[in-house]
Amino acid sequence: MKFIIAIDSYKGSLTSIQACGAAKQAILSVFRDAEIITVPIADGGEGTATAFYHAFGGRMEKVTVTSPDFTNISASYAILPDNTAVIEMAEASGLTLVRGEKNAGEATSLGTGELIRDALGKGCRSFIIGLGGSATNDGGAGALAALGVKFLDKQGNPIKPNGNGLCKLYTIDTDGLVPELAESVFTIACDVENTLCGENGASHIYGEQKGASGNDIIRLDDNLYHYAKSVEKTTGRDILGIKGGGAAGGMCAGLMGFLNAETQSGIKLLLERIKFKELITDADYIFSGEGKADAQTANGKVIIGIADYTKQAGKPLIVVAGQLADGYECIFEKGVTAAFSTTHYAEPFEQIKHRAEKDLSDTVKNICRIIRAVGKI
Repeated sequence: MKFIIAIDSYKGSLTSIQACGAAKQAILSVFRDAEIITVPIADGGEGTATAFYHAFGGRMEKVTVTSPDFTNISASYAILPDNTAVIEMAEASGLTLVRGEKNAGEATSLGTGELIRDALGKGCRSFIIGLGGSATNDGGAGALAALGVKFLDKQGNPIKPNGNGLCKLYTIDTDGLVPELAESVFTIACDVENTLCGENGASHIYGEQKGASGNDIIRLDDNLYHYAKSVEKTTGRDILGIKGGGAAGGMCAGLMGFLNAETQSGIKLLLERIKFKELITDADYIFSGEGKADAQTANGKVIIGIADYTKQAGKPLIVVAGQLADGYECIFEKGVTAAFSTTHYAEPFEQIKHRAEKDLSDTVKNICRIIRAVGKI
């Protein structure tokens, strides 16, 4: 039998590689002669660079960059064999990197720009930028500042490159933009449709989870609007209406305002590059999963990205999720065959997260025992 395992990370407990590895060993414990292909998965968030590196090879680069709260940290990115750089915001500008209280207005995307600049210096001209898990709300101004764009106040002094600093923005100077960017192409892995501003924009939809509330959210939204108008005045590009422009605190809109960039679904970007359609042609079963499946899972997350392929191929897709929450049944309409929760105890996450690998393994073993008993579905 042939199994394909493409499980996303269980945030806070297992990486995608760990989850796929646990499922593989579980299958082998029941079907010792099975052919198993593991496909570590990411949709643009945490683990994206590692997923691409695992799939294609190349090398990982480690660089000292600026964290969201302006301290020095070490961050990694991948350079694939074709010299494409895969950079994820979570590595340099992620919410998990914030020390102390979260503060969306004070956080900067400077570090992400520093990773891009490092890759440019190593000869990369093709980029994949994963936007998930950011701490920022600066419209990408921090990253662009690292790439040579000058954001100046009325006195001609640089503003602080964060969401709060944008209120002082008066002019934008692009004369110092790194020259190599003119010959570079950026693919932005983005799975949301939020625009930059307004009730469905970056500040209102994602600001609270990054530490903003009430009047802060309104102020940050106003700052991004002011920023967008300044960008249009400087580059001639209207970034307010870009579908997905509000992703990662507006990083998507910012990059598209200054660079040769386009957006693409994060999960589809990876699956297309690894030729997932061909990979599953002769597979008997495909396993996927993530930390939680719920009503939101149907909106383009990893499981549904994989289901698009398995449904077309007529292959059974089995989901193993840490939790099956309210509304998870919607995934069956998208092509999922069956779904199972790996959690064995009704206790707080902090008390059971250490069991995630064993619980996942046990669940997959039990599923395989059913398959062995009843034959191929």
